[in-house]
Amino acid sequence: MLPTYHNTGMDKADHTKFGGYIYPSDFNTDYRKKGYAASSAIAARIIQDRNFDEQCRKNTLQKVNFERSKTHKDSMDS
Repeated sequence: MLPTYHNTGMDKADHTKFGGYIYPSDFNTDYRKKGYAASSAIAARIIQDRNFDEQCRKNTLQKVNFERSKTHKDSMDS
């Protein structure tokens, strides 16, 4: 009998977000860099990547809003 697999979709890449870089040290769980006493360097990079995603989202919204206001202004001038 064949095993049953459930597709959860978690293996699909989300290309709208920066996934970050993977370093060999990420796989060494006993390694902790200096300067990260409260958390690991891995967690710090995850937060940095999340902040980058958020900044990209804000930039995109600002660009869309600018284009909308420009289009609206042009239609008002006509």
